[in-house]
This record gives sequence, structure tokens and C-alpha cells, in this order.
Amino acid sequence: KTNAALQTRAVPKETPCSFDGDTKMQADTNRSAPNEPNLELWDIHTLTHLEANIDDATPELLAHAIDLLLKNGAIDAWVYPIVMKKGRPAHSLNCICRADASMDRGCSPATSDREQSAEISAESKLLGVLFRHTTTLGMRIHRNILRAALKRRFMEVQLPFRDDIREGKVDVKISSFKNGEVVSVKAEFDQCKIISEECGIPLKKVSSLAERLAWDEIDYMY
Repeated sequence: KTNAALQTRAVPKETPCSFDGDTKMQADTNRSAPNEPNLELWDIHTLTHLEANIDDATPELLAHAIDLLLKNGAIDAWVYPIVMKKGRPAHSLNCICRADASMDRGCSPATSDREQSAEISAESKLLGVLFRHTTTLGMRIHRNILRAALKRRFMEVQLPFRDDIREGKVDVKISSFKNGEVVSVKAEFDQCKIISEECGIPLKKVSSLAERLAWDEIDYMY
């Protein structure tokens, strides 16, 4: 099966993620200062980080809060254990979102009230989720957090396992520099899990084969 799989050609699927910007490296005639981020190889995003320490929430409530944050615009959400005053075990609940447009470029005098409301909705919406669905009484807001991010797109590969609802097709996330150099590939876990369960093949074999096919196609293209 492995030999047959390696002969299977990957089918490129150009479905970029929601990261804006050109896929080609933009020429920069000015050399960057030593302490400045390298804007040629990766994108720099400005984010907002929301954080709260909670000592009276159940694990179920925290898991539900993370799910709600991700569904309401958070780029990522996570929790980790901490110890608060009087030695109380607690958790730190965190999420990040894209910085509001008004924080990046300011509001134009001609901007309508409706447009300004839309600009601040990302942070406000997540704060509303946290206050409504957790026991926190206050949130720490860290603005203008910089994140370096690779370009991302998806490639669909065809596996030789067709006895499943996906017919052996798996999306592989391709991460690369802006000059086109591919840094890593990662098969979509949920899709590999479906094929693994329905075909009786170890999950690690399914994901490994999908990623190997993606690398073969990348090498063929470049």
C-alpha cells in the first residue's frame, strides 16, 4: 500500500487561510535595522491579548469558555494552572484576537458611528463572552502584541484508502516564507481521524502518508 500511495499524485488546492498579504516576497531596497523584524519573510500581525485569573470555575466551564471564544473571533484561546493568593489553585484563561482597526490606523473624522462600532467589535465581543460565561470580575487587556506569522495555504492530497466518507482525500496545511520557501506541512487531524477510524488504519500512518505526499508534490512543483 505504501508504494501505491507514493505513486499517488497530490492535487493542489489553493484555499488560502484568512491571512492577508502577497504570497510573493516584496523587494525592499532599504536594509532593515538589526532590531527590526524581518518583514520580507513573514507577516507581522498586531494582536490584542485578553487574560483573567479564575479560582472558582469548574473544568467544564473553562472548556466551554474556550470553545465560545474560538467561535466568537478569537485566533487562539488557552488555559493553564496557577496559584493565587492564600495558596489557592486557580487557572489563567487567555485569548488573542486581531487588533481593532481603530487601534491600527485611527478613526477618520468621516467614519460613521456604525463603522466605528464595527471596528471595536472584536475585542468587545470577546470581553462580553468572558464576562457572561465565566466567573471573572475583571480582564487584563494587553494591546499591540506583535506576532510573526508564516503564509498558509491548503493542498488536497489523495490517499489510496477510499473506504470512507472522504474517499481518501485529506487537506494538508502548507506553511511557507513569503519568498515561497516551504517550512512545514501538517495534515488536518480531523480528516485523518475519519479515514483512520473508518478504514482501520493507524492515525499516525494516515497523517504521515498525507504529509509525505504533500512534500512530494512541493518538490515536484519547485
